[in-house]
Amino acid sequence: MNSSASTTIAPVRLQALLLAEPAGELALLDVRETRWFVQRHPNLARNAPLSGLELQVGALVPRRSTPVVLYDDYNAPDGPAQAASALLARLGYTDVRMLDGGLQRWVTEGLPAIDGYGTLVKAFGDRARLHYGTPGLPIDALRARQRKGLPTTLVDARPRAEFEFLSLPGARNHAGIELALRRFEPDGAEHVWAINCFSRTRGIIGATTLRLLGRAPDAVFVEDGVMAWGLQGAPTVQNAVPDDELPPESPEVLRRIADELLERFALPVADAAQLANWRADDTRTLYLFDVRPTADPAFAGTAVQQVPGGQLFMHFENLVGTHGARIVLIDDPAHRLRAAVTSFWLTQLNQAEVYVYDGALSPEQAPPAPAATVTDAPTPLDPEALAQLRRNGAVTVIDVGASLDYEHGHLPGALYMLPASLGPLASHAVAGRTLVFTSPDGAAARRVARDAQQRWPGSGAVFTWLRGGTQAWKASGRPLSTAFVAAQLLTPFDDDWGSVMRVFGPRRDAAWADYLAWERALAARVLQDPSVRFRFFPTGQGPDRAARS
Repeated sequence: MNSSASTTIAPVRLQALLLAEPAGELALLDVRETRWFVQRHPNLARNAPLSGLELQVGALVPRRSTPVVLYDDYNAPDGPAQAASALLARLGYTDVRMLDGGLQRWVTEGLPAIDGYGTLVKAFGDRARLHYGTPGLPIDALRARQRKGLPTTLVDARPRAEFEFLSLPGARNHAGIELALRRFEPDGAEHVWAINCFSRTRGIIGATTLRLLGRAPDAVFVEDGVMAWGLQGAPTVQNAVPDDELPPESPEVLRRIADELLERFALPVADAAQLANWRADDTRTLYLFDVRPTADPAFAGTAVQQVPGGQLFMHFENLVGTHGARIVLIDDPAHRLRAAVTSFWLTQLNQAEVYVYDGALSPEQAPPAPAATVTDAPTPLDPEALAQLRRNGAVTVIDVGASLDYEHGHLPGALYMLPASLGPLASHAVAGRTLVFTSPDGAAARRVARDAQQRWPGSGAVFTWLRGGTQAWKASGRPLSTAFVAAQLLTPFDDDWGSVMRVFGPRRDAAWADYLAWERALAARVLQDPSVRFRFFPTGQGPDRAARS
């Protein structure tokens, strides 16, 4: 693909590119809103909704000459793929095509597609369980152990916010790869380390990691996690606090474990000279991820993205838009264990070349951050100015952030709009009216305020945005609301991918049961697509012959 080629690509040609070995770089972007993406999409597509594309694509597809294929339902002249193509051209992307006939032609021609969200990683987790023989502990067996008083240490491998949302009684909480940095001291011969998450994948990956590293050779994953526990009628914990913490392991022991893992599976390592060469290579995409649990402020303004190792794996499909790219993982140079474990799993996912960075990276060695600043935006308001304006009336506040954030807390009375188009604003963009846009940190609000001002330059309306967004409003001591009525929604919540964590009340159990049935059957469906090629390391051996799945 190149800039001189046709602006469309036939489905069969796209599938040939996805099947090519070795894989060339390609970003396949579904620019429909997430509600439609989860209904059906090609397995290797990334969801990049038009509503947030301008602010997100620089990190998702950092190299502007990357071959990009966009699609929506039909590739209609007024559809989101055409709008996305124009946007990417304005941002400097030079090799962009659209899928001829869109998803509908892809499906009509019998090419593989899947429903759901995060499907690649979830399917991989299930196959990893089978490949490495990771045992599961059914919920009824876990409860029986607890009733008998058998020693059982329950550890939730999810991030703290998810753990606090809903958890199992008595669980500790060490998210993702951080679990491997702890010391495991069994309580007698019958002791069991039981690793859980909300459903399956994080529990499987956590337990398998501990077993492979020799940290807890008898670790098991809690089958179907919090959902199965709740479906059996057992009490769950809201606003959970971890039972206690497992003790940290020494850096010396962690270094030994990391070195053994790197050597055993020949996981590639990159040094400063190699990174400098890759940074200068404008023919390949380079992602840099700091997999430590907290961000290093020294890397602000660079291309280094801080994503804890477990989250990088779980959300890989939302973070790495270019298939076949290079990824460099940055970690504490004293041991590099987080990076080594993350590399172990991502290498087998087989979507990119993955390297562990050897040494301490300085900010000067990192590429600059992709430009994502919106220019030509109107002057913003601070929370005090907005509060005064609201007291004077004639102002409409419109939240253009994620619908989940709106549900969790928005300015009282604020309307909601998913900004895939500005059409719903037409009746509000009238003379004498001030429209103030907000979003969690203000970034999306700034972009929409600019676009609205350009769309209705002579309307007499005033367009502005809240500096620092809803977070700044809350930090100023002003209240947020979780209440809203249908009239406040200018658009539906089309960014909702159907998370079962958003289902409550009498619908919960049916939704949870349906989800678990879907996830258990997912891997077999995903692997019907020949473009999905997991490469597992042989068990008990070196990496010479990767097992394909």
